[in-house]
Amino acid sequence: RMKKDYFKKFKEQDFVRAYEEELKSLGASAPYVSRDDVILRALHSGKGRYYISFEEASRNVRRIMNRLPLTCRNELKVSMYQELAQRVAEYMKEKPLASFKDTLFTILAEEKASRFFFGMQTARLILYRNQRGETV
Repeated sequence: RMKKDYFKKFKEQDFVRAYEEELKSLGASAPYVSRDDVILRALHSGKGRYYISFEEASRNVRRIMNRLPLTCRNELKVSMYQELAQRVAEYMKEKPLASFKDTLFTILAEEKASRFFFGMQTARLILYRNQRGETV
């Protein structure tokens, strides 16, 4: 339970920061860009990480590598695990002596994810709560 909240805080902070950076980068044109467009830009900014525990990542990446179905139904979560599995495979091809554990640990610790793996609704909620001073 605590673990999930622990990652949630960082995920929300990072997303709010990415949103604010996107807004800033628009400069004078910011007022003419819809909020949802800015949210989309932030979601795909590549400024997030993989906000999951090593255990959860390990279990799901191994399932993918062993061609087993994932138990989670959330499409974005599934694509996150697929991305992780792909990165693990690429890393291990480049460094054949690296163990699965070390590889996964390194990627989780050092690499940014290609996107924030949640949708518009969650993004809007995070921003709404942030503006009301409830999170972050």
